[in-house]
Amino acid sequence: MFLSSLSPLAKSGILLTLGLSIFGFADNLTLLVSDEVSVGQFHFSRSLSAIIIVIMFAYFSKTYLVIKNWTAIIFRTFFNVISMILYFSVIPMMPIAEAGAGLFTSPIFVLIFSFLFLKENITLKQIFAFSLGILGVYLIVGGNLQPTIYHFFPILAGATYAVGAIITNKYLQEEEPLSILLCFLFSIGLIGLIISLFFTYYPVDVTISEKAPFIYRPWQGQNLYFWIIMFFLGFLSSVAIYLIIKAYQLSKPTFAAIYEYTYLISAGFFSWLFWGIVPNFYGFIGIFSIIIAGTLIIISNSTQNEKFTKLTEIKDK
Repeated sequence: MFLSSLSPLAKSGILLTLGLSIFGFADNLTLLVSDEVSVGQFHFSRSLSAIIIVIMFAYFSKTYLVIKNWTAIIFRTFFNVISMILYFSVIPMMPIAEAGAGLFTSPIFVLIFSFLFLKENITLKQIFAFSLGILGVYLIVGGNLQPTIYHFFPILAGATYAVGAIITNKYLQEEEPLSILLCFLFSIGLIGLIISLFFTYYPVDVTISEKAPFIYRPWQGQNLYFWIIMFFLGFLSSVAIYLIIKAYQLSKPTFAAIYEYTYLISAGFFSWLFWGIVPNFYGFIGIFSIIIAGTLIIISNSTQNEKFTKLTEIKDK
């Protein structure tokens, strides 16, 4: 009842804040099992739990899981699966707030892709924001004493996440959020299973595996405790993803994406509360640089959209 009285932008902001706060909490719990399984087995197990929950919810809420735009769904799912595999691969290897900052370089990549492929103009403010974002990335990666290729995974995740967000906003506003969610869960679970089985039958060299065991660890047998955690994480991720998808369907203005940075606050807080992990000085500066850069880009895009809408209305009159 409360949400029904709000504007689409306000509803979108509330849903994004709730969804990403839940994600910040849930992603920290990944560390409970990161020493036991691989990222592939983690995604398979969590997705299996989440799919059961989503199907049960759809059944009792009498929601029809029908897809209208299969092409857009497939492309959106493809890019989002890559994004999440890359992102979760490095969570045990670096502070979650730093990994999250890499993921949420997505507004910067939206700006780049819009310029390169959609031929949209870039303002001086956006160029400044882009430069600030690049500086933030440099500080996070360069601030580590021994940066590796894995420190670039969250940034690549941000690029693919940006493509998925663009597709969701442009082509999937009429789709049932549960259908989009179910396609994502099924796909990332299947890919996770394939990755885990691949490294089980074709193990990598020990020197490589020791650098990133969460990526290369073979399939492991698990007990009831593990599945209880997976079911709980599956429930949390289902709720969070549903809220995020619904938020992007409700609001066209890109200003709503500012609320995504709630994740960094949530992830950073619970990382400190649960594990006592905090970024170093350069990491903090890099995170704030990326937040400021993304916010400037989002506000600039929102202003441009409003001006374009007003000009269109004037021409129509």
